[in-house]
Amino acid sequence: MRKRFIVSMKAKSTITWIAAGSVRLGAVVLGLLGCALPGEASPRPNVILILTDDQSPRNPPTPNFPHLICPPGFGYGGDRVLTPHVNRLASEGMVFTNANVSCPVCSPSRYTTLTGRYATRSAGEVFNRLFPSGSMARPENNIELGRTEPNLPRLLKSAGYTTAWVGKCHILEQHILESPKLWGTPAAPGLKRYPFDSDPKSDAKTNQSMRENQQWWRRRIRQEGFDWVGAVYPGNLLELFNKPSNVHNVEWTTRSVLDFLETQSPGSDKPFFLYYGTTIPHGPDPWGKTHGRFTSGIDADPGYTGEGYRTDLDYSFMPSRASIKREVVAAGYDVKHAWLTWFDHSIGAILRKLDERDLARDTLIMVTSDHGTWRYGKTTMYEGGLKVPLVMRWPAGIRPGSSYPHLVTNTDYAATLLDLANVDVPHDCMLDGLSLEPVLRGHTSSPLRQETYHEIGFARAVKTAKWKYIAVRYPEEIQRRIDAGEKFPAFDGAPPIPRPYLVANAHLGHHSSRHNPNYFAPDQLYDLEEDPEEIHNVADQYPEVVADLKARLKRHLLTFPDRPFGEFTRQKTQ
Repeated sequence: MRKRFIVSMKAKSTITWIAAGSVRLGAVVLGLLGCALPGEASPRPNVILILTDDQSPRNPPTPNFPHLICPPGFGYGGDRVLTPHVNRLASEGMVFTNANVSCPVCSPSRYTTLTGRYATRSAGEVFNRLFPSGSMARPENNIELGRTEPNLPRLLKSAGYTTAWVGKCHILEQHILESPKLWGTPAAPGLKRYPFDSDPKSDAKTNQSMRENQQWWRRRIRQEGFDWVGAVYPGNLLELFNKPSNVHNVEWTTRSVLDFLETQSPGSDKPFFLYYGTTIPHGPDPWGKTHGRFTSGIDADPGYTGEGYRTDLDYSFMPSRASIKREVVAAGYDVKHAWLTWFDHSIGAILRKLDERDLARDTLIMVTSDHGTWRYGKTTMYEGGLKVPLVMRWPAGIRPGSSYPHLVTNTDYAATLLDLANVDVPHDCMLDGLSLEPVLRGHTSSPLRQETYHEIGFARAVKTAKWKYIAVRYPEEIQRRIDAGEKFPAFDGAPPIPRPYLVANAHLGHHSSRHNPNYFAPDQLYDLEEDPEEIHNVADQYPEVVADLKARLKRHLLTFPDRPFGEFTRQKTQ
């Protein structure tokens, strides 16, 4: 079974170099998305895409907590946590041991996952107002889906899929999330305001307002191509703008996933796509204790949800939170890691529902994360931010117990799902990724791609199996101030610094720069085989490697029209 992907001749002349030498059987899909037409009739999988929040793929020595959703034996060091259901997915499916994201922070990574495009290509209003055409783009948590922008759910929907959403958003209405004072104004008609400290458990007015706001967000997400929308967190938990509700509730979102699956029937001629974004383990840290209890995580009151305080919901599809803690301790694990077993039971409930509904065989489950956090790699080009766990199970299409050690990036997800869904992409419609279908079908010995491209704030990078080159460049106006010796604001009253952080979030910039010794260096080269923690910048020792990777980076950057990035995009004068 092969599908037909059409790439315009104009596009080929500018960007098909990305796939040169990297594809044998898979479809090449590069560039911008557009309208899709159903392909020839053939079995197409249901898809459940589960996206955790801030999770690295292995147990690092520091910080002292595991960000992990893979079992032992697959290169992820899963001997520190109890995750039997993810272990099952891995043993019955495929583990990707070199999966990456293109932009390692929440919003742009979710954008790429749902569009197949690099974050800098966003048509979002806020991003393009901050960085109009002709200026350096600085993607971070300023990315959102454009209101008319094609995306994965719209494309799948046009091909006959039922599309559903559950969980964290953070890629719509960024101006609202950043400015709650706008609620109830023309900028957000219909949203209700309430005091930050008011408790929906005891304040009926606040509880009702949160209930109505939940419906507002569900209606808004439906506009982006989703037929069915369940439990929604508009952004991070804090962006409910309600202090008592700033706690994780895995059961609340899991219940919505199960509610949707109850509407699906085996053998239906309308397969489904379900996007499930969890809040685990983003802050508030679910492993953090207050007065001896995990008050933001597994010990929190389960009545607090994204729609106010509720006591009428049945959560019997999962073990009680107290029993999960006992289970972890009885198995010999540290109870501070019970939050991960808690999330694992969410996956277990989903797997049981698929079995009950006779949907398991024809359903592709993907479990991954929006980015990593190891050694404060979030918002950097380092492995701690780029590398993520990725497990896929599809009984009808993936050989059990398989693995793939070669480079993968989250731009590939949309290309893969559209390929499996038999979606033809017209000549003027392209993606930034490669279809992983040949990998899923068992062609795992050779790499599909030779490199990946990455971006965040003032930094860009290319990565191969062995090398990574990072370029840090500032807009000309900022570079002039740096050259003149001007100092720039640091985090939390610290002394000014000689160069700005890579991102606007000074908290993240501060911690990332403290834990990564070459954070501000303009040109960085790392031998990932010899120095996986990227401690030693060897750019001066391997000029020929730097020259090669700079040339590759330039080719990527030239696919972004009117987006300057230092000397890489300057036109040579005659």
